[in-house]
Amino acid sequence: MAHPWCVWFLPLRTGQTMVAKYVLALFLGACLSTATHGAEFGLVQLDGAGHAILILGSKAPPGSKISFQFERSEGGPGCCKELLSRDLVEIDSTELLVSNEVTDDAVWAYRARIPKLWAVSPFIGAAYIGKSRLVQGRGELLEVRDVSGRMRKAGTCVSQEGVHLIERVGKTVQTHLYLSVGYEVEKPTCR
Repeated sequence: MAHPWCVWFLPLRTGQTMVAKYVLALFLGACLSTATHGAEFGLVQLDGAGHAILILGSKAPPGSKISFQFERSEGGPGCCKELLSRDLVEIDSTELLVSNEVTDDAVWAYRARIPKLWAVSPFIGAAYIGKSRLVQGRGELLEVRDVSGRMRKAGTCVSQEGVHLIERVGKTVQTHLYLSVGYEVEKPTCR
């Protein structure tokens, strides 16, 4: 009896097997090249009293580094403060008004203690968890060159009632996390 993987190729004629293998190799290569290997963007909420909440679309991988924006003393987002995933304590995300707008899957939420001087007032910004070659901020954007060399960007904006983190790949929204602030915002910035 043929090996189960070979059964798929049995009905193919000579020459078609090579084409099928080539198509399969391209498909697998595309899947592997787009995998983030546990690296993703998220939202960070700093309370100004030594606490941070990290919101992710999936579980934080052990041994990961988290880079996140903070509020500069002159205002606006600065880049970047860092934590390790071992500093995170998982919390019940249903206690927060958060959602994953791309998949509607549950989000993961974590709490961490941070030095009080990292945030002297409440602030919400972008975060990145995973291996990277470079993490830098450009205003509301957080730019990351991942380990494969690909440049990734995500930014935050404010709607009438919450903060959105959006990462686009081309015109496709890759990541869209939402955090309600619980009140109406005077000057929304989302378009």
